[in-house]
Amino acid sequence: MNLSQLRFASAVASSGSFTAAAATCCVTQPTLSNGIAQLEVELGERLFVRTTRKVALTPFGVHVLPYVDQVLAAQSSLVQQTQAYLRPDKRLIRIGTSPLISANLLRLMIEPFQRGHPGVDVVLREMNMTDLYRMLDDSLLDFVFGVAGVHKGTWAATFLYQEPLLFIPRGAAWQAGPRPRSVQLKDIAAETYVMVPDACGLSRATRALFRSQRRKLREYSGEAMSYQVLEEWAALGIGAAILPSSKITERPHAAVPIADKSGQPVVIGFEASWTRSGFRSPHLNEFSKHLRTVVPSVVTGLGTRE
Repeated sequence: MNLSQLRFASAVASSGSFTAAAATCCVTQPTLSNGIAQLEVELGERLFVRTTRKVALTPFGVHVLPYVDQVLAAQSSLVQQTQAYLRPDKRLIRIGTSPLISANLLRLMIEPFQRGHPGVDVVLREMNMTDLYRMLDDSLLDFVFGVAGVHKGTWAATFLYQEPLLFIPRGAAWQAGPRPRSVQLKDIAAETYVMVPDACGLSRATRALFRSQRRKLREYSGEAMSYQVLEEWAALGIGAAILPSSKITERPHAAVPIADKSGQPVVIGFEASWTRSGFRSPHLNEFSKHLRTVVPSVVTGLGTRE
């Protein structure tokens, strides 16, 4: 196997499409398909099952994909550390991000700093949050963007933005009547919920929401691999789902905001974390100041409209 084949597999798993993955990897679709076929032969089992509508991971693929991503992350880290050693004058900002972070807001947060500091390169890494925070402690990352409330005493943190949490009913729940403007947790607590693995912060935030109102969260025994699959499973009637507004893609007309007891929207917040030991490099101190002073004004109100 080679790194290209692993990148192909990761791209297909992320996009759910051979065509989109080929475009992402800048190769033809036959090249990508052949690379994945060769990888499957070497591993001894199929990674993907193809239907007329989509491409999905097989159970073997679900098991293997985290290790594929670990290899790719290790290769990326190796390149970065090599460049840092050979070119100590090169200024980098290494940011780990939760898949839950809005890509549009991430761009809005980073672009103003890049315009003012053209000599600084920003390197993004999206992966399991546990691994990102471990890399932060090991000084392999400078900042981590994730769900608020996770940071520990050895980290500094600043609030980034927040956005509403939306409820997606199972099946055609709204066909029996008009869609409500919002729902309270007490109204939807009896549902069974499809969940993603506890890697991005969404599952942890959903469980915390139910605990805060002393409600039992009923979880579907299986796990979806993406936010899109959560929507698809909800549409199929497998279970209900809860997602931030920016991650609703398939059927926005089916989702409704969740309100608290006072009628205010229930939101999920995001923050940036970094080690309290401080930074030796001025550009990292400047970026932490940018996060505290500039980002709040850039994203104010945008998170709720995603």
